[in-house]
Amino acid sequence: MNKHHALCWIGFAGFISAADNWVASLLLPDIASTFDTTVARSSAVLTAYLLPYGIMQPLYGYYSDTYKRKTVLQLLMLLLCIATLCCALAGSLAWLTAFRFMAGFFAAGIITVSLGALGELYTPQMLTNVIGLFFGSVFLGQGLSAGLGGWLLELGGWRSIFAIFSVLSLISCGLLFLLPSAAESSTRSSLRGALCALLNNRRLLALYALAACNGATVLGGYSFMGAYLSSVFGLPHTWVGIGLMLFGLVCFSAGMANTVLAARFSAQQRLTAGFVCSLCAFGCLIAQNCLLAYLAVLLLGTAYVLIQSVLASTALTRAPLYKGLSSGLVGVGVFGGGGLGTWIGSLLLKQTGYVGLFSGFAALTLVIVAFVCRYARRILD
Repeated sequence: MNKHHALCWIGFAGFISAADNWVASLLLPDIASTFDTTVARSSAVLTAYLLPYGIMQPLYGYYSDTYKRKTVLQLLMLLLCIATLCCALAGSLAWLTAFRFMAGFFAAGIITVSLGALGELYTPQMLTNVIGLFFGSVFLGQGLSAGLGGWLLELGGWRSIFAIFSVLSLISCGLLFLLPSAAESSTRSSLRGALCALLNNRRLLALYALAACNGATVLGGYSFMGAYLSSVFGLPHTWVGIGLMLFGLVCFSAGMANTVLAARFSAQQRLTAGFVCSLCAFGCLIAQNCLLAYLAVLLLGTAYVLIQSVLASTALTRAPLYKGLSSGLVGVGVFGGGGLGTWIGSLLLKQTGYVGLFSGFAALTLVIVAFVCRYARRILD
């Protein structure tokens, strides 16, 4: 089959995974109203999804190295379909929380297994461009869910949104049958042995650490954008949603442009440019200007794709026997770093306000830029 079609089917699975993840934050007030509780209590559905989403990625990556990735990915999409449909039918907040845990448990493997599948289907020369497009699709799902979720909520309520995602997951499961089948891996190392093999490689360890830095700065900073646009500039929800949606759109555009950039610039140059984009974004946010805030969203999206496409593709090519597990460790780095960045950011926000918050992110990014300028060539060569 045409490899562009394979990227479309795998990208669609990643799109659904991200959209299903991020749309839930928009549904909290409606969920709280349905079950006659507070938004604070209903936020348990977010935690229930994110905990297994972060923890399970390496495990799915490991098992996808042992069994056929196409089969694993299809099974995950089918189980996500069932769990999300159960969310739409939940009769209490407790059951909804339990079903969201199940959804996060199955969705955790989608991005990791997808990256491993891309590593099998595409040559190392094409991989950076393909992964850039894949991550663009993932965050396009995040952006569109933020921008369109409110509109869908007004039309049909939170149950209908979960029902829609259940149907989309089933469609994705069907489309994945069109992927070519790869042979099962002959590798049967234990999980501990595979982890030791990867983590004892200093270059790979540095890649995973840089992925965590990317998550801490970009995802950590992005997590405060909605509140920043609303509280500092008093923007209505529609314009806040558009601002958040821009992140996904520019991620997809940057993934498209990555094909041209990869042909003209080295991996080190693109990695450095990505972190410099993050630094410029935080500079724009410190200025507390509305137009510069929207520019910052565009810069953060560009930064994420430039950095992650280099790190993920290098992690795959450096671990030919453990592509899935290596992708899972990149995922743990990104989302674990994002969670840590969000937690530290909340402390900074409480003590210093938004200027102090984004100044802290800028200082961290400046340190990372200095490190990348000095050591990136050793890590990537």
